[in-house]
Amino acid sequence: MFMVDHIGAVFFSVDCVLMQGRNLSRHVEERLGLRADPDPAHWAGVSEKALRAELEDLALLPGVQETTDWCWRSGLVPVASSLGWAPIAAHLAERFGFHSYAGRPLETRAGRFTGRAGTPHKDLDQRAFAARRAGELGVPLTACAAVGACPDDGPLLDAVGVGIAFNAPDDVRALASTAVEGDDLRTVIPALEGLTARVQ
Repeated sequence: MFMVDHIGAVFFSVDCVLMQGRNLSRHVEERLGLRADPDPAHWAGVSEKALRAELEDLALLPGVQETTDWCWRSGLVPVASSLGWAPIAAHLAERFGFHSYAGRPLETRAGRFTGRAGTPHKDLDQRAFAARRAGELGVPLTACAAVGACPDDGPLLDAVGVGIAFNAPDDVRALASTAVEGDDLRTVIPALEGLTARVQ
């Protein structure tokens, strides 16, 4: 879905935005009976099929597909940004049409996670990831937006031209350029329309 005539990008903090009030990666780990921590060892033996089944069964925020579709039509490349596990972000990218994703890689062998970190390493610093991806897309960070809700999203919201705090607490809202409340991801589109008007 890559567009030659894109004018910017939107970084969606998928762990913090796609499940209202819950961290997506931690929720998935709990459903799989795993500890919610950054150690890949506790994934040992979990099958990729089991992970996909859990992800496909999740009740996610409405409007994700419609929002990524709108981004593509509007010349904004949608990107899934995550500080969680890369296989989760990869599934979301495939399912909803995100251009690319970031996350902690997990090694797999014969359809199961080995419990070791995978390669290649992807940036876990969301600000660094956004800067690298924007550079690869040939757009300045000022022509990009970010949608986040967790305190860890602060550097990402601050790095881009339009930082959108979505259903976020006050400390996150203070780091963003605008705040949006809603029960559907499409409620961020008016704020993104402001970005497209500015950079066209």
